[in-house]
Amino acid sequence: MNLIKKISAGLLFSFGFFCLMLVAVETLTYNQKQTQQEQTESVNGIFGGLAFGVPAVAYGGWLVWGMRQQHQKLLSDRLQSTFYRLLEENNGKISVLSFAKQAEINGDEAKRYLDAKAKEFNATFDINPQGGIYYYFHI
Repeated sequence: MNLIKKISAGLLFSFGFFCLMLVAVETLTYNQKQTQQEQTESVNGIFGGLAFGVPAVAYGGWLVWGMRQQHQKLLSDRLQSTFYRLLEENNGKISVLSFAKQAEINGDEAKRYLDAKAKEFNATFDINPQGGIYYYFHI
């Protein structure tokens, strides 16, 4: 389903931008048209390009935005489930490295996430002699 959405969004963007580029070309060359017939055709082309281009770009953007929102929700759910699983397994003690490894994210993201959770749940932390940070959540 995501592949279909990605392909659809790409096609809609491509088609929409193509139509809008035609609008730009027609607009730039409008004053160079000699006859009334050519000017009428140019205006019709501008309105037609806008009528097809703007909705195509808008719908493609909406599809991309929806996929991004869905991805963020899945990531958030995965981080939260990993966080609670590690809390249970380790009796409330979590290191940045273990969380990053289990959640498959980089260390900075893991630290930011654990810092936010530590503030939310009023956790304490300790630094071991090697410089690793351990968070203690009281469960």
